[in-house]
Amino acid sequence: MVQISPSPQPHAAAAVCRERIMEGREDDKKGGAAAPGSSAPGTRFKNLVSREYYSHKKKVHSVAWNCIGTKLASGSIDHTARVWSIDPHGHSKVKDIELKGHSDSVDQLCWDPKHPDTVATAAADKSIRLWDARSGKCQVVELSGENINITYKHDGTHIAVGNKEDELTIVDVRKLKPVHKQKFPYEINEIAWNKTGDLFFITTGLGIC
Repeated sequence: MVQISPSPQPHAAAAVCRERIMEGREDDKKGGAAAPGSSAPGTRFKNLVSREYYSHKKKVHSVAWNCIGTKLASGSIDHTARVWSIDPHGHSKVKDIELKGHSDSVDQLCWDPKHPDTVATAAADKSIRLWDARSGKCQVVELSGENINITYKHDGTHIAVGNKEDELTIVDVRKLKPVHKQKFPYEINEIAWNKTGDLFFITTGLGIC
């Protein structure tokens, strides 16, 4: 992993989106209820069940929950993202909204850590989009390469984007403009800020981090 100063694959056979929500069946659990926030001793994964949700027409490359855990977003090579409002107990109908506007594969997405209805998508069409998950409207930032990585700074002020040309761009969300670019002479993969936002890390194709 490489530390940078803050100054300036999906299932191959999937033809549709399959978000799986794993949940325990209460009638199969043994040993009584656990205290809130704790794990019951002996919880058995074999008692978990799954549900599947279908909407995307092609492979899904990314999935993430919003900051309060009420909405799930998915990004696909069908050029769209979707936002799902899912009842974890399965008592209501699943609702989803299509986020349509990219002209190429949506390879990664992330939610604003401060706003539960703002999700950012990175696509191979050389743009990122910041979506209102309620209305489906978006703001567009044009960049220079085919984007494959995206992550928010934890205070919600900046987004980092990595592309296939191993270039990293920092975007100021408040101005919707790139404020820093850096090209690397080696492959860069996952990217992340630490919680306080004073350190930034990337993983590399060199086998170091």
